[in-house]
Amino acid sequence: MKNNILLFVLIISFFNSKGQNNKTTFGLQYKPIIPSKYFNSSNLDKSLGDYNFNLSPNYSNSFGMILRHTISKNFSLESGLNYIQRNYTLSISYKNLSISDITTFALRSYEIPVQFLTYVRASEFWYLNVAFGLSHNVLASDIYSSGESNKSYSQKTYRKNGGYRALLANVGMEYRTNENGQYYIGASLHRPWSEISRIFPQYNDENNENNFYIDIYGNFVTIDFRYFFEE
Repeated sequence: MKNNILLFVLIISFFNSKGQNNKTTFGLQYKPIIPSKYFNSSNLDKSLGDYNFNLSPNYSNSFGMILRHTISKNFSLESGLNYIQRNYTLSISYKNLSISDITTFALRSYEIPVQFLTYVRASEFWYLNVAFGLSHNVLASDIYSSGESNKSYSQKTYRKNGGYRALLANVGMEYRTNENGQYYIGASLHRPWSEISRIFPQYNDENNENNFYIDIYGNFVTIDFRYFFEE
């Protein structure tokens, strides 16, 4: 409840802030997602008896729109709407029975971020940025997929009801022009408070158990490419 109230206050502030350089600019962004073991976003191994499962993130990305509202010479607020697709491969192995298979699936979500941004001027056209904030995320649907070589192997991924909230952190630099807009490159961290969904792998064998699951925590790091149009 406190997180929802804070996010609501930030959104209201975004649309009502006034300052000496008060203006709003519109931008587009594309963000490749990078697996990183330091943020629990790389490969994950889990076992059930003699079954071994490996959850591996594949190439994923996010894209969307940004609204940046300038409230002073060095501070701005950003919000917008992003579409995020995270692609995974879940493999199964059982050495004694020569079982080996994979299934692939995609976790899709929509994100509404609100970030407080501060920047300093490094040269005539270059600015260094740091931003922090929160986002509310809604997962599109639950997911079912089956094995590529054996239909006896499958998985069901159940999303977190009501969506989830995440901490956002960003650092980058941008090149500003008076006639051709602003060009930005940076890196961001997306870190939910808890797991965002659960995977229930299934194999038609008496050794399997229905209460076995693998948590997806939803952490990821991105490289950010942005372009802001002139006001």
